[in-house]
Amino acid sequence: MDFALDQDLVDYLAELDRFIETQIKPIEERDDNIRFFDHRREHARTDWDNNGLPRKEWEDLLTVAREKADAVGHLRYAWPKEMGGKGGSNLSMAVIREHLAAKGLGLHNDLQNEHSIVGNNPFVLMFKTFATNAQYEKYGDKLLKGEIRAAFGLTEPNHGSDATFMETRAVREDKDGVAGWRINGQKMWTTGMHVVSHIMVFARTSGKDGDAGGITVFLVPADHPGV
Repeated sequence: MDFALDQDLVDYLAELDRFIETQIKPIEERDDNIRFFDHRREHARTDWDNNGLPRKEWEDLLTVAREKADAVGHLRYAWPKEMGGKGGSNLSMAVIREHLAAKGLGLHNDLQNEHSIVGNNPFVLMFKTFATNAQYEKYGDKLLKGEIRAAFGLTEPNHGSDATFMETRAVREDKDGVAGWRINGQKMWTTGMHVVSHIMVFARTSGKDGDAGGITVFLVPADHPGV
């Protein structure tokens, strides 16, 4: 097996290194922002007076880093080219994630909350592959503008992230003359729930517990009744 990396990817890793040193590190080092990454990080990141949610200052800092990365084309590296990205492959993303993680914790990359200057956003790829024409009309423009932010509704209280045994179920139902789905279940550890616009709710729609097939992802507005 050949483990050699394509020269284009090697060059891109070097480009990311330069971007981190010249654009991200200076932000990390100013105004005591390093408190979010050193031994003080859990306290610095946590708003203890607001149910333990992330502090606004912490999330604002992440936003600054993402905006800088987006401005030069790094954040959407893995997005399809027709959606404003560079069409980076899954293999390239795996190499990039290892490369950034090996640098240690910092504003460039934080595996704890999936923050990175090179965004790992499976929602975009699933939207491109599976979204209906009606969903493209309703959400496509908002997605490209960054107005849709989705949380991952997978983990459940009784089964963790073992998706094949999830208890959440979805069945087709007509309500007030409109065809739709009724979703029943519980999710937990839904990172970003306090700020997202939508939730990617994983639910079983067919098959039996343990089956790899029969699981559907629903794009549910976070402020929808019943959430």
